[in-house]
Amino acid sequence: MRTLLGLLAFLLATVQGRATSLFDQLRAFNPLWEQCAERLDGRPAEAISNDVDYVRAHLAQVLGVLSDAPTMHLSNEQLVSRKELIAVLADYVRQGRFPINYHRHERIPVFIDEHDTHCAVGYLMRHTGDDAMARRIAAANNYAWVREIAEPGLAAWQQASGFSLEELKLIQGAYDFYIQDAFLLPDKYEVPQKPEQVVRHFEGKDKVWCYGEGSNGDLHGRWEQNYSATLPWIVGYFEHGKRSGRWKEYYKGTDKLCRTEHWRDDKLNGIRTRYDREGKVMETILFKNGQAVTKTNIDHEKALRHVRTPLDSATVYTEVFTEEGSLIAAGKERIHNPEGLQWFQNIELTALNTFAITARDGAPRPEEGVFVQRSRHFQFVGSMQQIPGSHALVQYRKEGAWIYYKDYLSTLWPDGTAASAEQRFSNGYKNFGPELHAKIARYDHLELRASYDSMRVVYADDRLVDFFGYSPSKQDHLQFTYHPTFPDHVLYTQVSGRSWRKPVAAIARITRLDPDGQLIGVRVDYDPSGTATREEHFLVPYKREDEVLGVVD
Repeated sequence: MRTLLGLLAFLLATVQGRATSLFDQLRAFNPLWEQCAERLDGRPAEAISNDVDYVRAHLAQVLGVLSDAPTMHLSNEQLVSRKELIAVLADYVRQGRFPINYHRHERIPVFIDEHDTHCAVGYLMRHTGDDAMARRIAAANNYAWVREIAEPGLAAWQQASGFSLEELKLIQGAYDFYIQDAFLLPDKYEVPQKPEQVVRHFEGKDKVWCYGEGSNGDLHGRWEQNYSATLPWIVGYFEHGKRSGRWKEYYKGTDKLCRTEHWRDDKLNGIRTRYDREGKVMETILFKNGQAVTKTNIDHEKALRHVRTPLDSATVYTEVFTEEGSLIAAGKERIHNPEGLQWFQNIELTALNTFAITARDGAPRPEEGVFVQRSRHFQFVGSMQQIPGSHALVQYRKEGAWIYYKDYLSTLWPDGTAASAEQRFSNGYKNFGPELHAKIARYDHLELRASYDSMRVVYADDRLVDFFGYSPSKQDHLQFTYHPTFPDHVLYTQVSGRSWRKPVAAIARITRLDPDGQLIGVRVDYDPSGTATREEHFLVPYKREDEVLGVVD
């Protein structure tokens, strides 16, 4: 252990030794620090192990510059605004939520990233009620320096803010894609390296570890990082410094292909294909100009394809197809994304989609919806964490109305053959029938119909709240309410690979309604354990508001 600690301390000193002063570090983050060189004169380099530390170090010095700057020329309104925005910026630094650079393999500004995280200037705009302007800037050129922004409203906003244009330029920073100096880490062969024009070999061997073609420091041609002397890991191409062509990643420590993707002009363009460890395609994502347009998850066990298209930052529209191509279900899903991943990341993260997260390692991450700062007694500890498997992946939770279509390819029950209601119901909807039947069967007063032409189910946060079954001559409608999700009233399910558990609320009441939404038939109440506690029979339809008003006994 002492040997490892000594090695870590040595490596930390080595990495920081590459930047001999704080000025050198900050100048790499924002070239405008050249204008403040005297302020940083003689300041030693800081221990920075990830991009979060880097952004904080930059903004901490910026806050000092802003606080010390003369303000005699400002109006009272500008002084008030300036003081307020300096406090807002200090809180931004404290939160540690900074954009992630997913798009270029160099330090660049990112105004608003895929997780709706604003850069410092964009954050200040949002605070003043000018988020629409921040989003226009991001839409026009999300990777521009302030000096390159052509937004008409920027000058007026800058004047009102109390900051000078030069101060706004200094506030802005640039974000990296890769962990810094990863080739110095003790586990360097386990970490994606920053592509560069270089040839590196495995220790004590003549086999190539990293190889990047190019000239004058400009990547042009093949880039590869091998996992061992005999096993590949990442292979791709650059054209004049920009990622291009087909990229491949292999499962670490194997010769089995993990994923392929296609790039043009440093943006994903084409289809990313993900393979399981048996070589079967498990996911495809269509990208256009760096944006994920459509995602398809393939379930080989159930022979289903889930095709998801984003509607906004929080919702996707999902269609489910059989292996033969028949549409059997469609509806909206809410994106449950506790760790700020991209909307399509619901499968184990691997090297080609975790470089940027690695560079950001050490940032506050949400645990059960609450952001917490991970303890980092050692500067290298965060950097050395293995990303695959360490994140709570995106989940999709049904929301709103879903339509389920009858599977006409299923084999019909032979006439005269005995079958339970569940068997008949599930046979017509073999993929989703069992899931729905598990909820509906609790209401044993309903004659479940295998002859439903279609079913419509309304969800709220993945809970079934309304069920509609449609047949040529009849409509069945059940409504579900739930007990509050207090600890004594919930069931828990273990989520594979994670220690947290998702609460499953118990049904409190099932009500039958007619096509006009009036109570009819039987209403049943249940305790949290699922035992029926009360039955009410309604022989004629009536409105539930009549019950509330006391019209009905």
